[in-house]
Amino acid sequence: MVMVRKLLICFFLCSGIGLSQEVRLTAKTSTNTFPLGSWIDVHVEEKSDAAVDSIAPIVKDSIGSFEIVTVERKGPDFQWLIRLTTIDSGKVFLPPVEFGYKVRGDTNTHKAFTNSLLLTITGVSIDPQGEIKDIKPPMNAPWLFEDFLPYLIALIVLSALAGAYYYYWRKMRQKKDSFADVKVVIPPHREALTALRVLEEKKLWQQGLVKEYYSEATEIIRRFFERRWNIIALEMTTDEILVQIKHVPEAMMVWKEMGSFFLTADLVKFAKYQPAPAEHEQEMHSAYEIVRSMVPKTSIEAEPQSQEVTADVR
Repeated sequence: MVMVRKLLICFFLCSGIGLSQEVRLTAKTSTNTFPLGSWIDVHVEEKSDAAVDSIAPIVKDSIGSFEIVTVERKGPDFQWLIRLTTIDSGKVFLPPVEFGYKVRGDTNTHKAFTNSLLLTITGVSIDPQGEIKDIKPPMNAPWLFEDFLPYLIALIVLSALAGAYYYYWRKMRQKKDSFADVKVVIPPHREALTALRVLEEKKLWQQGLVKEYYSEATEIIRRFFERRWNIIALEMTTDEILVQIKHVPEAMMVWKEMGSFFLTADLVKFAKYQPAPAEHEQEMHSAYEIVRSMVPKTSIEAEPQSQEVTADVR
């Protein structure tokens, strides 16, 4: 009985060895000589009479001194393309490639190996007498949409910022122009009454500046005539001014005061006349009366002490 068991064990062991030897793997290359750095394509083909259920190479990153680039199965039959490369030169030995396989009806994994190959790797030949040339620059890769995308985004952002700045600048300019269109116009009589009040506060004649006092008073009235009656009174003589406004009805109401006002001022400025203090006050009183008598009837005149500036907006 013991002998029978030993025979059975030996039978199965021999059967397993026989099965493992039934798988034949052939490795070959198109040539035995390859340039250094080139791809080495190793074609592997399985031939067997056994019912092989599955088979695949058992490889990692390298086989001997060869680096594995890719491992691909070719066609429905058990054929593979193993692409290798190496940095060694000369005669280089490619060891057998290990495969694992299973036979139908057997759960055990068996191993099989290809034949080894002896390859010749040729290095770069250098001619010592040859011409020295520059290293070729790297090839320019074609531009893709992804390469343009950052520049496109930057262009869109800059365009948006420029548009926002232009919009803001235009709004501010329109706002500035609207303020520039506002022009404050002070009525001539208000301007003259305010100027007379300022002249009073200067107290020129009280300081002995009599000629200056009369010069400023007449200049205020002349400027008032220019704006009120549209005449160039600042460049006219007293007689010319009187001739120009003689046809104005309002002037007739203060004609006597006007004559006295300009006559006294001309005597002080040109004849060195020295009026009494009462005449100084009368000159200012006459100036006020001339202006007030020529206020437009539509205007409501306030006292000089509480002048208000009105604005006429175009």
